[in-house]
Amino acid sequence: MALAIIFDGVGFGEWFVLLAVVLVVVGPRRLPSAARKFGQYYAKFRRAADSFKRQILDMDTELTNSVRDAAREVENAANEVTNAAEDIFRIPDPIPPSPPSPDNPVNPVNPVDNTASPDGN
Repeated sequence: MALAIIFDGVGFGEWFVLLAVVLVVVGPRRLPSAARKFGQYYAKFRRAADSFKRQILDMDTELTNSVRDAAREVENAANEVTNAAEDIFRIPDPIPPSPPSPDNPVNPVNPVDNTASPDGN
């Protein structure tokens, strides 16, 4: 695929001239061994490029997982802070009224103020 991208604009005429130049430079006797060497080097290059690509993708995956874990930890910390703030600022339940005692009877007319005297003092 990489060669397809590199040689995409090369037509038949250019290939023909390139092969003729290689044949003249290398010679017909050494052309098969030169092609074999080229194939070996190209295979090594491909393996190195694939290994590099795999390492980059692994680093990307590790980074993504680290960021995801950090985001999860931040979310958990935020939830803990929210819960703590709710506990701190929670309005306590009103104190239930104490049951009537013989010393402090409940005034059915005015249950809130049962200590006021009839004259207002």
